[in-house]
Amino acid sequence: MQPERIVITSDLLRVTGEKTSRKGFATNTNFFAAMLMPQISAATRLPVNILEWDDTSPFDGKAVYDAFGLDANAANWARIFAADAKDALCALFLPHVENSLVVGFEIPPLLHKILNRLDIPFVDLRWHPLRFLDDIFFGFSSNRSEISAAIASYALSGQEVDFHVGLHKATAIRRSAFNKKRPSCKTLIVGQTPFDASLIHDGRIASLLDHEDRIAELARIGSIAFRPHPFSPQPSPSLATFLEHHGIPRVDSDIDMYELLCDESLQRVVGLSSGTLDEAAFFGLPVTRFIPERFRYLPHVADAFQTDNEALVYTGVYHAFLSVDFWADIFRSTLERTWPNGNPIPFKPDRLRHVNGSYWGLLNTGGINLVMSYNTPE
Repeated sequence: MQPERIVITSDLLRVTGEKTSRKGFATNTNFFAAMLMPQISAATRLPVNILEWDDTSPFDGKAVYDAFGLDANAANWARIFAADAKDALCALFLPHVENSLVVGFEIPPLLHKILNRLDIPFVDLRWHPLRFLDDIFFGFSSNRSEISAAIASYALSGQEVDFHVGLHKATAIRRSAFNKKRPSCKTLIVGQTPFDASLIHDGRIASLLDHEDRIAELARIGSIAFRPHPFSPQPSPSLATFLEHHGIPRVDSDIDMYELLCDESLQRVVGLSSGTLDEAAFFGLPVTRFIPERFRYLPHVADAFQTDNEALVYTGVYHAFLSVDFWADIFRSTLERTWPNGNPIPFKPDRLRHVNGSYWGLLNTGGINLVMSYNTPE
């Protein structure tokens, strides 16, 4: 059956802290819809609706948690994040997604499974971890091979990424002739925000303290430092105590991440699942992941370690998704008709970086990070 509507949604079961609080991520969903709804609507000429869980929406996320016999809180969000799609769960979602084509912003593996069980086509978008190009962009994944093939024709190439790596290396070389060299290290541990889907492993949110022995071993080798995530510049008290005990100094999170990655003294980058590990590989640095990749992003560096089949693969698309033609093209195989307009959106550096207020370690934009409240549990 041809989809009759477009549904835009997100990780709508995501809650923070010990109480049900959807404000933070619902804001992201509405942001995502506002940015892409005009193009999707023009390309499909179908009604576009937002599926969210908040005080006014018909969807009842609490009923989903009840089906698991769990309270709706942050710990249980991690437990159900990649759970199996049971019949009872599918029945709760069916009225909200039937006869639709779903466009998701960071939807969880559980929802992927539910949509597959219900035979609902979807395209899921995630912010791509390579953030050092002239703008940030999305990775795309779909459960329809025809849509995936169309997306692949827009894929960012590894050569284009390498070009930007070269620019950062050239910048570092140039600056080193004028700036006082700061202390270097051989091993850099990268921190993350304490509450993020990329940290979920075995049904719980992982932390660096889960890997104390491995970090302590690296510290004994010497020449090591820890760089907090710019959104969480202060490590938790327990992590701070651990770092101090092992003599691991902190690198200011305001220092440009790509200046660090270009430092010739650096020999390895270590972390849980940080996107910086994807970036570091393009800078020619060995990386160590403490938890397996749940999401794998293309392009990847040549001969990069491939995860098992459980990893969801997202194809990087740089800028093209802002045009009507992109959506008309990738949905052509799924809808009865689409409406391209032949008007590509001209590229503008930092367009989405400024809109999203996300600069991470890139300082030459002059922007200030806008940190959502859900990055820190309530």
